[in-house]
Amino acid sequence: MDQIQTIEQPAQPGVSEQTTTLTPDQSQPVTQEEPKVDFKSLIPDEYKGRVNSIYKKQQYGKKFLKFNLKYNDLGFYYLDPIPTKVFLNKYYEEIYWQSRSDKNYPIRLRDIEHYKLLKKIYPDFDKDSKKVLNFGAGHGGLSILLYVANHKIYNFDFGQTNNLFSERWNQVNDLCKIDSKFDLIYGSHSLEHVQNIKETMKKFDEISHENTIYFFEVPNCINSKKIVPPHTYYFTRKFFYNYFEKYDYCETLDNSGIKKNDEGVVIRFLSKSRVKKNLLK
Repeated sequence: MDQIQTIEQPAQPGVSEQTTTLTPDQSQPVTQEEPKVDFKSLIPDEYKGRVNSIYKKQQYGKKFLKFNLKYNDLGFYYLDPIPTKVFLNKYYEEIYWQSRSDKNYPIRLRDIEHYKLLKKIYPDFDKDSKKVLNFGAGHGGLSILLYVANHKIYNFDFGQTNNLFSERWNQVNDLCKIDSKFDLIYGSHSLEHVQNIKETMKKFDEISHENTIYFFEVPNCINSKKIVPPHTYYFTRKFFYNYFEKYDYCETLDNSGIKKNDEGVVIRFLSKSRVKKNLLK
């Protein structure tokens, strides 16, 4: 049996005595491995779902970056190939809102700015009750403001918008099931997430009438040609000029809400007109 050699190290002032154990076959002290820590066990149970969603979101982001970015002469860039409906549905249903916490804070400054702009361009909008589709309703900010103004709200999103009211507050998870006409079709930072922009615009046309108001805000991508997961489409103002017969407001704005010609970070668009039929064929 190997003999164990023990070396006593002289104590230093203010330092406790240390003993180092060596075997005859070793020229270095024996060191024991640190025990492995399961960091997941340190996460409180109520946060594990969100942490898992954040991790999955990062993995999906890497998949988005593998796509190419191509330009369409109608005024937008798009992922090539476009992700499948199955891919996108799984992402939004399992990951998108689960990795965020802002759904519980529904009213934002942007929602108030949108409502004020809607009233400025169309002063009589609140004169009577209207049917409103909030496409990609998410936190439901403008929906709440319009609900208070006595309008009928239909919230469309992959993840359900908070069910805040028992009347005039409806949840929609499939546009194909809608067969009525809306007075306002509104989408704030949602068009850039669709799987097929032509089919989306075609559906909007089917559920609109001659006096329907369209109100969209999207990121302005004229000077930013890079993939931003999970966006599938990247718009310029040219897209709105091409797709609608006319417009009442189409500006780019910076983060302070100041108009910036084509240099703003977002595009805000309002129109009481129809989508051009020739683009829907």
